[in-house]
Amino acid sequence: MTLLTSYLSRPSTQRILSKKPGQEGFSLIELVVVIAVLAVLTAIALPNFLGVSDDAAARSAQQAAITAFKECQVFKARGQATNTASDFERPALNDYVVYSAAASTSTAPISPVPTQALATVDCFANTGAGFDIFAAPVTPNKFPTFKVAASGTKACQSGTLTAGTNDKTYNTGCSGGSGAAGTWQ
Repeated sequence: MTLLTSYLSRPSTQRILSKKPGQEGFSLIELVVVIAVLAVLTAIALPNFLGVSDDAAARSAQQAAITAFKECQVFKARGQATNTASDFERPALNDYVVYSAAASTSTAPISPVPTQALATVDCFANTGAGFDIFAAPVTPNKFPTFKVAASGTKACQSGTLTAGTNDKTYNTGCSGGSGAAGTWQ
């Protein structure tokens, strides 16, 4: 027996030679099923990932308002309860403006949003009365508005959807319904 015939007679060689060309790989049906499953998973997961940055913006605004309030409390503890000594730099946020306004008894955190040009946040009026600290969204109805009152109580007002549009509100951190006053979560 020659070397070639002994090689061709081996069972492993016979198995390889008995396969027809094109039998390895995936069928068209298998590929279509895999693509369909991936499309369904993407359709389910994508909306959750798109809202992550907007939810983070709302949470960072909450923290910025709390930090501004704590900064004012530090000034008060040091006896610097005048607006000239208590100005501090406005936190830099992409979707929010942090500002202060005269303290009010209202639980709703609605106050006019100052222009972006203001570089500082005041803690106290000339009389020494404390100001409320606000974190208001640049896009008015997309996010909630957060308020830390001069007394330290926290309130928020949820964003509202515009009728007839596909706008989405990201009311992360605010327990109020659409457009309603609520509490921080």
